[in-house]
Amino acid sequence: MRSAVASSFGHLGASAFVLPLLSNAYIPTDGLTPWLRTVAEWNPISAVTTALRHLFGNAPVPEAAARPVAHPVAGSLAWCAVLIALCAPLAVRRYARGER
Repeated sequence: MRSAVASSFGHLGASAFVLPLLSNAYIPTDGLTPWLRTVAEWNPISAVTTALRHLFGNAPVPEAAARPVAHPVAGSLAWCAVLIALCAPLAVRRYARGER
């Protein structure tokens, strides 16, 4: 019988592995195909990565990028708010049911 932690890590592990690969954390998005560049620029990890690079002064913000990457700090805060708004009610509901 699988434990609840192991089964929930399977879903989390897949997204934790794929999301950084589809972001601008490892490669610049300039050379990507247009559809893949759009996916990479709307990725929450891309907004956080660009915001950190911008705040530390390591790289300029791309000019012709999607909104979350063009305004990285605001995009990162917006992604945090969206993820909290989606996940907090689900977590409270699951906790109230007593699932483990």
